[in-house]
Amino acid sequence: MNSRKTATSASLPTKVQQLVAQWVNEDPTLDSLTRLAGSVKSSRSLHSAPVRTVGETSSSRDVKSLARKTASPPRGPSPISPAVSPKLSPKIRRKILALSPPEANNIGIDAHRGGAGTRVKLPGLTKAELKKPLERIQHAKPATPSPAAPSESKIPQFYFPNGQPPKDRASAIRLSDVQAIFDAATQDGKRLSKQQFDEVCKVCKLPRYWKGLLFRAVAGGSSKKKVDFGSFTALWRRLTKQYHDGASRFIRLATQLQRDYLVFDDLLPLVQCVVEDHPGLSFLREASEFVTCYISTVICRIFYTVNRSWSGRITAAELRRSNLLSVIEGLEDMSSINEEMNFFSYEHFYVIYCKFFEMDNGRRILDISDLSEYGEYGLTPSVLKRVLSKAVLRFSSKEGVMEYRDFVWFMLSEEDKTSPTSIEYWFRCLDLDGDGVISMYEVEHFYGDQLERMQRSGMEPFSFGDCLCQLLDMVSPKQSEYITLRDLKACGNAKVFFNTLFNFNKFVEHENRDPFAKEVADSENAVSDWQKFARVEYDNMVAGDVDPDQDDGEFDGDGEDPLLAALTTIDDEEESSQ
Repeated sequence: MNSRKTATSASLPTKVQQLVAQWVNEDPTLDSLTRLAGSVKSSRSLHSAPVRTVGETSSSRDVKSLARKTASPPRGPSPISPAVSPKLSPKIRRKILALSPPEANNIGIDAHRGGAGTRVKLPGLTKAELKKPLERIQHAKPATPSPAAPSESKIPQFYFPNGQPPKDRASAIRLSDVQAIFDAATQDGKRLSKQQFDEVCKVCKLPRYWKGLLFRAVAGGSSKKKVDFGSFTALWRRLTKQYHDGASRFIRLATQLQRDYLVFDDLLPLVQCVVEDHPGLSFLREASEFVTCYISTVICRIFYTVNRSWSGRITAAELRRSNLLSVIEGLEDMSSINEEMNFFSYEHFYVIYCKFFEMDNGRRILDISDLSEYGEYGLTPSVLKRVLSKAVLRFSSKEGVMEYRDFVWFMLSEEDKTSPTSIEYWFRCLDLDGDGVISMYEVEHFYGDQLERMQRSGMEPFSFGDCLCQLLDMVSPKQSEYITLRDLKACGNAKVFFNTLFNFNKFVEHENRDPFAKEVADSENAVSDWQKFARVEYDNMVAGDVDPDQDDGEFDGDGEDPLLAALTTIDDEEESSQ
């Protein structure tokens, strides 16, 4: 019996050591030690903080927490039976307090019993082992807060879809200056007509020929003949508050602040103002029928050049990339309208309309038999069918026929196959299946008509294999199986490529050219193929319509227009026959 008590007394320190070590490493104990360490660092008295000891009543929560956690199956071997709770009994507490004070110098935990403090030592535990929980707490790195995201207000705005606002208000107009113009119109009740908007455009720093757009926007699109200052002020404040550059303001004025894109009819007031006010078109104002044709021609050329997306809607981005606004502004300094050869040239309109008038037989539309006469029957039937299809028709209501506006696009594309729109036009014609590439089958399909014409004309035909090798060498496509639109635009030989496939006359002309002859460049600015063609055709047409005794065959707008004279003669003949 005594030996059993001795063995129990000998094993008691070891069990107590393991139990206390386990208790020290529990989370509640670590929390308590963390608070103690914080109190020491803040220079507060150690005794001012609550101290939890083994025998203290407040530590019972920690012991109970330990009991709850160790009640689950142990993670490893334990000296205490899993079925026995590790709760300290009063007897074990007395054994711990009975330990000698010299042995308790190695740890810093105060054991209190009835208010008297005693330092205890747990046999077998070193300072290093007991300091491990404290080291974990002391060396724990505080959580660093994530850097705050930069405020959006600090990033300067870099995208201005409606133009960048002016940095100073000096560039803004004074409405009092505009009001003075309205007040001067006392006879009309301080209201202005469209013709009186020249001064308003000048004060508003707008081109003169914008006055039709500005007047219609002030009138709200109605048929008002005159507008007052209040209507102008309401529109101008809305316009300048949101739109700050010429492109966005031009579109908003043309659409009466309703849309952010232009359609065909939106440009009618602009071109009408050019016809009414430009000195180079004074002869045209008396013939209303031809004014309509001229206006349609100009707007078609604008869409042909500016609307690069083929959507039928000119956006502000497309307008900024074009030179349309600068051309409109430059018209004020041109005495002759023919000096402007991008959109408004009357000579170019004369050439286009005469060509259409020669083939339409008075029906105002062209079918495939009419269109085959163009260029002395140079185009093949296979490509003419594609020209009269929805692949490239923009305005005609049905396939198989072409109205005047579509003829403008056709003629510009046929006579200048180097412009981006022309290359896209003919690429659409050759792309039979609409897959975005020209396959070798499609090349062979269109070249078949050329082979037949070579045989009928007595020429030695080029086999398709030889022609295909030359075309591939000419274009150098990235993929030898097909040709893309990018390949044609990058090669610089799109004109020769297209003429080889569907224009027999121009193909023969190219084959018979002098290979050593160099193209003659214009002395001043580069002149496009269309401008060269229009200049020659206009001279030939005028030379056949005017008196040979005149100084030259060029019409300068001072006399009677040959086109108007010819059409008037035809109308007189039709009336007399009736």
